[in-house]
Amino acid sequence: MKQPVLWCFFVALLTITLCSRSSFLYAFNLWDDANSYFTMGRSMFRGMVPYRDLFDQKGYILYAIYGVASLISPTTFIGVYVFEVLAAFVALLSIFLILNLYLGKGYLPYIGTALSSAVIYSSLCFWWGGSAEEFLFPCICLGMYLSLRYFREGYPEAMSYGTVLFGGFLAGVVFHIKFNSLGFFFAWMMMVFFADLIGAKAVAKAFISCFVFLFGMVIATVPGIIYFGVNGSIGSWAYVYLYKNIFEYSKSLSLLERFAAIYDIMTDHMYSNPICYLLIFVGAVYFTVALFSKFIKENKFNQIKRNSFLIEVSVFEYLNIVALLTFLILVIFAGGVTLMYYPFPINAFAVFGLVAVGKLMKGLYRLMGWARGKRESQMLFSPTGPKTVLVLLTALAISVAIILGCSVNVRTMSVKKKDLWLFKFRDYIASQGVNNPKLLNMYGFDTGLYTVTNADPVCYYYQTQTLNMDEVLEVQYGFIREGKVDFVVSCEQLDPADVEGYELVLHDNIDIYRFSKEYYLYERVDLVK
Repeated sequence: MKQPVLWCFFVALLTITLCSRSSFLYAFNLWDDANSYFTMGRSMFRGMVPYRDLFDQKGYILYAIYGVASLISPTTFIGVYVFEVLAAFVALLSIFLILNLYLGKGYLPYIGTALSSAVIYSSLCFWWGGSAEEFLFPCICLGMYLSLRYFREGYPEAMSYGTVLFGGFLAGVVFHIKFNSLGFFFAWMMMVFFADLIGAKAVAKAFISCFVFLFGMVIATVPGIIYFGVNGSIGSWAYVYLYKNIFEYSKSLSLLERFAAIYDIMTDHMYSNPICYLLIFVGAVYFTVALFSKFIKENKFNQIKRNSFLIEVSVFEYLNIVALLTFLILVIFAGGVTLMYYPFPINAFAVFGLVAVGKLMKGLYRLMGWARGKRESQMLFSPTGPKTVLVLLTALAISVAIILGCSVNVRTMSVKKKDLWLFKFRDYIASQGVNNPKLLNMYGFDTGLYTVTNADPVCYYYQTQTLNMDEVLEVQYGFIREGKVDFVVSCEQLDPADVEGYELVLHDNIDIYRFSKEYYLYERVDLVK
């Protein structure tokens, strides 16, 4: 297992270094979502309590990840980059195990892992790096491996309670990062339940497994209960993270409108992430053909058997894959709302396309061997020695080429810190000699000024949220009227009447690949030098 671990870690390191704007190859990760998580996480580790003291809508585990990352570097994304590499490593190791499950030992799982990594992380839905979806992605991949392994090797025997418990724990982690990907684990446990009933014929086991699964979710929740309980903010946690996300963030749609919205959303994402969805489509067709081919009688005199090109797929195994994908999609987009990075967890299913390609390659290789009169023992598909190194280097070269050709991020790698408005604003604030400057971010999510100035928020609505904007702006303008903040950074020019007592001191803009925006910095007049 040592070689797969080292390979997956190296591929993860290479991929994230190239694909994520959190890496040292980029001037800064300017994504407002990632900066808002950074502000929440860093503030959490400095004594502020999410949901009670600061408003944001993601899960506490995501903030904890960013909080630990801020301990590594409080004003850069290097700590986040480290966690992105670790998350990608776990995801890719799971993908390697899936490929090994279907293709067997040899170099194909190594090649497939490298290509999977390139396709998945260079897709548009990866976006700029550091998304909630990226950090829950390892749970999806690992959960997928556990489910596939069970239905391929364990069924009809009942799944062990230990595996069910671990699956529940993974579901709990997903729930406390961003719960709209939880549909995957609903299907995961649903299929285990039916497998116990139909395969193992263990009715009691089926129901007990449900409670074991829920207990695994509780284990992931206990740290939150302790943390928010000690800080007297369980009510705030439940109100903001659950109530607001469930009842205020989604659109009010009929069932038919909801399915129509999901269709439109998925169509858009397919066009935006063509390679991933091509592999998903190839995998879907291949596994469907493999399933139904079982019911067609094979000529026993054929020299090349069907299983040379098609894997063996059971009905339950096939239904399990369909259920995992279907419920993942349905729950992610059930609210009728989407952003570019929402479908990232779906990218995990691209692995099935690579399974199809790998198996067909093995079959073609065997067919060519038969045509040349080789015996079975002479048709080993795994090269040894220098040939292995050459094959793996070629796979890495192809992966890098995919990343350079597809990732939107590599097109901004040449941007320098000195050219970014963010650092000009930071340097101006530092030149004013204000210790621990009090900032407020308006008309947009966190621009990153909190991050680079190492400033802690002073306002509950430290950024302009899209929910209840009237209330948010009323609170923010109240802070301005009372002079509670030193500097205001806004993505829109403010009406002078609304910011009386403040002066516009800097105005700048950014215009890089697929992104342009204006920024305005206001300073309280008594601080202006």
